[in-house]
Amino acid sequence: MLRLITAILATLTSLTWAAQPASAEEAVDPDSRMVLVLDSSGSMAEKTPDGSTRIAAAKDALRSVIGSLPQDQEVGLRVYGAKVFDRKDDGACTDSQLIVKPGTDNRDELEDALGDYEPYGETPIGYALQQAGKDLGSEGSRTIVLVSDGEPTCAPDPCVVAEKLSNDGIDVRIDVVGLDVSGAARDKLRCVAEKGNGTYYDADSADDLVESLDQSATRASRPFDLTGEPVEGTPDAADAPELSTGQYLDRIPLEGEIFYRVPRTVDASTIHVGLMNTGEPGSTGNGVRLTLYSPAAEGEDAPRQCTSNSSHDVSLGERRPFSFVSQSSWTSDPSAPCTTSSEILVGLERASGDIGNRPVEIAVYEEPPLADASARDLPPTPDEPEWESLEPGTPVDGVVPGTSIANAPLVEDGTYAFDINPGETQVVAVPLDWGQDVQAQLDARLTDDVLDAAAVGSDIVVDVIDPLRGDTGVSFFADEPDDWFTTALGNARFGDRRDFRTGAQTHTVAYLNRADSNPKTRAAQLAGRHYFRVRHNVRGEEANLKYTLTIKHHGTAGEGAPEYAAAKGLAAPTAESRLTVAPRAAVEEEERASADESGDGVPWLPIGLGGGGIALLGAAALVLRHARR
Repeated sequence: MLRLITAILATLTSLTWAAQPASAEEAVDPDSRMVLVLDSSGSMAEKTPDGSTRIAAAKDALRSVIGSLPQDQEVGLRVYGAKVFDRKDDGACTDSQLIVKPGTDNRDELEDALGDYEPYGETPIGYALQQAGKDLGSEGSRTIVLVSDGEPTCAPDPCVVAEKLSNDGIDVRIDVVGLDVSGAARDKLRCVAEKGNGTYYDADSADDLVESLDQSATRASRPFDLTGEPVEGTPDAADAPELSTGQYLDRIPLEGEIFYRVPRTVDASTIHVGLMNTGEPGSTGNGVRLTLYSPAAEGEDAPRQCTSNSSHDVSLGERRPFSFVSQSSWTSDPSAPCTTSSEILVGLERASGDIGNRPVEIAVYEEPPLADASARDLPPTPDEPEWESLEPGTPVDGVVPGTSIANAPLVEDGTYAFDINPGETQVVAVPLDWGQDVQAQLDARLTDDVLDAAAVGSDIVVDVIDPLRGDTGVSFFADEPDDWFTTALGNARFGDRRDFRTGAQTHTVAYLNRADSNPKTRAAQLAGRHYFRVRHNVRGEEANLKYTLTIKHHGTAGEGAPEYAAAKGLAAPTAESRLTVAPRAAVEEEERASADESGDGVPWLPIGLGGGGIALLGAAALVLRHARR
């Protein structure tokens, strides 16, 4: 029991990106705050199976947790039921104290406080939650971890309190650990977690629960990240700010179009630009338009359009949808202005909906030109891949899904076990080489809770995003029951079908995909990290869904890879490339470091998008933190 409690509390308070591949940077959301709410009622004196008491087990677990807390994470401690013995006594139902205020320099104080309370009184969970909400304040992401072994004995109803906290505009999540509970007490604690946008955990369940708790706790601490250097586009293209390869942050204009300039550093290079933005919770139909231009030639009044496309929010059900779109300056005509111009103009405007002034991330990548021989020997555009149903294997340990491209963990082929709450988005990254495609198959066994919550149109969706935020997913609809695909949980409900499967697959990565008329084929034109996104859009009540995601690559890695001309300062795409790198100053610093080590001054920089790129941005980077879910 003690080992499991320790594991649960450790994972619920772990705000580093634990058990994640080394490619992701450890980070703590600077706007997050957590309060542990611990039961000190009389029932905590009962024995555990190992002969200890529940309160002793909880204290030992906390001592273990406190020693591993990140130093820059704000954590506080509140107890209830510690001072007033009986509910007939004055103050029994308001018997809750903030023992240690949330802070970052309070680790010794937290440890000292553990010895100061013993099992004693009633169980005023609702009141304790009300006070914990006040402890947390109303800014940034907030987490309450409630640890209890019993049913509330005082008003107010903790389910009602949890729902009010989650509906008061505070970005709050309430996770609940039930210590050896069953029946009505367990139902009530489950209700608190569901109404509080959190997850309920049994402390006496099987060992494999520990891994799922690890995943849930770590992902709960991750914010939605838009990452880059602040920049301000201008309505006049002549005054537009200059962007080099990197990531930038601006806001969508309320009216009209704003511009940026991307100079070519190498003749005949290809300029790629991608956008990612968030929508309002429950929104749909909002979108931004991305347009690339070549500057106006002599005697012309306006720049020439190279290409244009729009992104749109994809669902009413997502609490915090995000959309994406990318474009490229490439053209099959080597003499076209978009290929030969000294710079590319990037236009950004609101396409639809009320999303003006919302933040947008702009990713820029300059791709080196091809060597002459490579241009002649490139293979044609590959055929669309065929779906092959996958048999899920034993889940890989220790992988926690991200909430956005910026914090997605890098995964290889295998099966991964996750769970997802309605309104949540989860993202994993996969390396993808030339000549390869990759599929992700989601399998779930639908529970009564999920089926009861599902309405017509409720769905779970898997889609795939290329390194520059293009949509390269292929849709599949199988005829055979064993290969049954759907996205609509409501359809599964009305069909009384328990086994649920859906998935996504990329096109095969090939250079000449960029010449295809299908925008999803065009998005598979560069090797590099691709991102599978899982979205749970239930238009009914809360219902956590446990699922497996099985990843499988196809094709021969490196087949048909183009040969690029040598281009100082430009990184050629490889399977694990993030493609975008830090702004030019950081690139030059890397060049100097590379020259010092190798003497040739030619860096190889497949870095920049995600955790590693965030680190390179350093003090110049502005991180816009949004809702976790």
